[in-house]
Amino acid sequence: MNQILLLGLVAALLQWGCGKPAAPEMAKPQSSTAAAPPALSPVASSPVALSPVALSPAALRHAGVEVVTVRREAVGGALEAPGKLTWSEDHTVSVGVVATGRVMHVYAKAGDRVEAQQLLARMHTHDVHDTKALLRQAMAERDRATTALEQARRTEARMRRLLELKAISEAQFEQAVLERRTAESLVRVARASVDKEVAHLEEFLEIPAAAASALEEEARSGEAQHEEEDELVPVKAAASGIIVARRITPGTVVNIGQEAFVISDPSRLWCLASFPESALPRLRVGAKAEVEVRAYPGRRFPARIVRLGDTIDPDTRTLQVRLELASQGALKPEMLATVRVPLATATELIVPESALQNLDGQTVVFLETKAGEFTPRTVEVEVRNGLALVRAGLAEGDRVAANGSYALKGELLKEASR
Repeated sequence: MNQILLLGLVAALLQWGCGKPAAPEMAKPQSSTAAAPPALSPVASSPVALSPVALSPAALRHAGVEVVTVRREAVGGALEAPGKLTWSEDHTVSVGVVATGRVMHVYAKAGDRVEAQQLLARMHTHDVHDTKALLRQAMAERDRATTALEQARRTEARMRRLLELKAISEAQFEQAVLERRTAESLVRVARASVDKEVAHLEEFLEIPAAAASALEEEARSGEAQHEEEDELVPVKAAASGIIVARRITPGTVVNIGQEAFVISDPSRLWCLASFPESALPRLRVGAKAEVEVRAYPGRRFPARIVRLGDTIDPDTRTLQVRLELASQGALKPEMLATVRVPLATATELIVPESALQNLDGQTVVFLETKAGEFTPRTVEVEVRNGLALVRAGLAEGDRVAANGSYALKGELLKEASR
């Protein structure tokens, strides 16, 4: 009986346990790695890692995509830069005044064509009076020394005769010889002083030689004989050319060394051109160039590079290049010009410039891997006159998208943003 009751109790307990609802299981957290969408390779770091762009033939036609073959071709071309014509400093002279004074007459003005040694102006200076005074003193001293020399020579001759007669000693005769030699030295010094003042008057101040002759006459007669015009210092052209600037007018007070005129030879000019710094490796002193100005379209004036700048302009990132050329009677200073430096012809690997696209700072082309499919490829190129000279990234025979490559870039960015 007890066994029957025990079995009934166990059965009831089992029935109650099976009927109880199971406790809800705790949701397991999903892995963050599994839930995150797949990451795209950044365009900036490696455009090559992006998926190819595939378009249907209809889409390619609609986008105007044109495929070209990378080929080798003989390329010459030229480097081109803006420039401006200016006077050549190698053929420009500055005419200065040689003394302090006042300008009395001016005979030339800016724009006049003058010849070397042509009279441009006259000026009054006290330097003329001072030089003449010193010259008179030197002439008087020369005359006195000459008279003393003549006296010393007569004394020496007399002492020689007395020595022959045994009337004087040998020492007395030697003293007379010494006095004659001293007098000769004083004459040489006096003549040098006269020559110095005459040279200053005639060569430096450019007072005519007749003035020196008149001074000699004055020294002998003791009477001053001069005309005011003869004492005016001339200002003459140092070279033939065009007067570029005139700094003086009648009445101007000038100091020694002050600039009075600037004269330049118009047949030779400079052209100052600004080339990009990337052109520096292909520029050299002595290279031939061509200059074209708006006044003569289609006419090219030969030029030559004479100097490359020492620094790059920090604002424009350009290098100043100086060229020299003949004006040929047509070119004028301050004309704006276009400078072309021809480059040597060489065989280059080329694609059209339109094939190049920029992806986050990198230059890429879209390489056709199969019909309708294009893969971005990073390249190194040099752009010249509408052509891209390939330095790295492509091989001869590769096919790339030229016209319409921008549409492929847009499709690539659209797919990368999904």
